[in-house]
Amino acid sequence: MISMEQVACFTSVYELQSYSAASNKLGKARSTVRERINALEDMMGVELFSIEGKKAVPNNIAHRLYPRARLLARQSLEFENIALSAYKGELSNITVYHDSAIPTNLLLNIDSEIKSLHPHIIINWLQRDRHHCLQQIEDGDALFAIMPGMGNLHPSAGIGNINLGTFPLSIFTSVHSSIPNKPVSIAELATFRQLVTENDIANQLRHTKVSHEFEVVTSQRLLIEKLKQGGWTVCSPDVMTPHMKNGDIREVELEEAPMTVRQDCILFYNLSSKASEQESEILDVVAKVAKKLNL
Repeated sequence: MISMEQVACFTSVYELQSYSAASNKLGKARSTVRERINALEDMMGVELFSIEGKKAVPNNIAHRLYPRARLLARQSLEFENIALSAYKGELSNITVYHDSAIPTNLLLNIDSEIKSLHPHIIINWLQRDRHHCLQQIEDGDALFAIMPGMGNLHPSAGIGNINLGTFPLSIFTSVHSSIPNKPVSIAELATFRQLVTENDIANQLRHTKVSHEFEVVTSQRLLIEKLKQGGWTVCSPDVMTPHMKNGDIREVELEEAPMTVRQDCILFYNLSSKASEQESEILDVVAKVAKKLNL
C-alpha cells in the first residue's frame, strides 16, 4: 500500500527536482526520501525520476501522477492540521499578516476587539506581500492574513477566505506639485512620475504602473517624503490625512472617476482554524469589526 509519506516525498521531489531540497523541506534525511521514492518505484515497477547532474528530472509517468499526488498531500496536511487543532490549548500568542495598503484603523480596531475577549493574548502584526503570506498561512505560520483582493483568491483547498468588504483608495501629490489642482485625466496623470509601494507591485494591483515613469519604494515613510518633493501615488486616505492637515499633501481628482476608488479587502485563514473554538471566535471578531466599520 502506498503511504502518505511516500506521496509527500514524491510531491516534494517533483516540485523541487532535488532529493536534497525535498529532504530539507520535509525535515527528513536525504536517504529517507530516496528510500521512499525507491519503494514507490519498486511497487509500480517503473522509474519516476532520472538523475541529470544534481537534478531529479520527472518522467512522463511522474507528470501524470503529480496533480493527484499534490491534492492528496494537501488534503493530508489539512486533515493533520484540523486533527491537531482540536487538541490545542488556549492561544497566548498569534501572528497576523497584513498588506501595507490595509487601513490602519481597521487593524487597530481588530487588535482592540481581540484583546477585549482575550486580554493576555500577544498579537504580532507583520507586513507581508500576498504571495508569501498565503503560503505561510497554509503552513500554519500565522493565524490569518488581511490582503487586497485580486480576483482569483487562492487555489489551495487548505485556505479559506472571507470578503470583509472594500476600503477607499485615493490619489495624492505634493501641494507644490505641477499636477493641475483640478480634475485631470488618467492620460495626463500618466505623464507624471508615479510612486508605487513594493507590496502593490508584488500584489499586481490594478493601480500600479499607470505612469510611463514610476519608482518602487518599500518604505511607506520614505514614499511619503519623496511624494512631498513631487510625483503622485495611490494609497489609503487614512495614511495621508495627517500630511494633508499639515499642508504638505493634497488629493488629486480624476475626470474619469470619483476621487476615491474601492479596493476589495479579503481575510485569508487556514481551514484548520475552524476546528478550534478560540481561533474561530477570533476570525468572527475580524469579520464583525469590518462590518461595524462599514467596509
